[in-house]
Amino acid sequence: MARQTRSSSGDSAPTFTPQNLLQYSEKECCTFDGAYLSALQTSGIFPEGTIFRPYDRELRSDMSSTEWLYFNAFPFTLGLRFPFSDFITNFFRMTSLSFSQIMPMLWRVLVVLDRIKNIHISELSIIDLPIAYWLRSHGSSRFLFYSTSPDPLIFRATRKEEEWKSEFFFFVKRSSIPSGADYLVKWLTRGRI
Repeated sequence: MARQTRSSSGDSAPTFTPQNLLQYSEKECCTFDGAYLSALQTSGIFPEGTIFRPYDRELRSDMSSTEWLYFNAFPFTLGLRFPFSDFITNFFRMTSLSFSQIMPMLWRVLVVLDRIKNIHISELSIIDLPIAYWLRSHGSSRFLFYSTSPDPLIFRATRKEEEWKSEFFFFVKRSSIPSGADYLVKWLTRGRI
């Protein structure tokens, strides 16, 4: 039976439920401690009033919650802010994937395409992606783009990132962010685009 982590407020209802999708979930424990959370709260990356869950070393990246939303730190190292742009948000709506299922390569491609859309091709849409990329699982229900051509549309998007899964991740209270309740609770095991 899956072990559940309860809310720190003493509720009897479980807050986090393991999805048991990761082979080595113990290697992906929460590492975003109080000092990092304080810096994040004042960074302006999230809207004012966003509630961050206190550090809890028991949390794993494949846990689901109806109350809290999981984020990797990686997309924010690329300069993104939340809420994400309409282009990036539409990717998640169309694929029904969770933010935490996206590998660094896919984040890089989304960021570059989002910038191209904003500067050069305003009509660029997520429905145009299959021309250049297929969505593909890379194990553990995580996803990346696979180029439809021997020459990828965006060069150098693929780099080996050893620590991105366990580097820093954190949880934000869904009710404290725009459209927080609309984001997925559980990971999908098959993406679509």
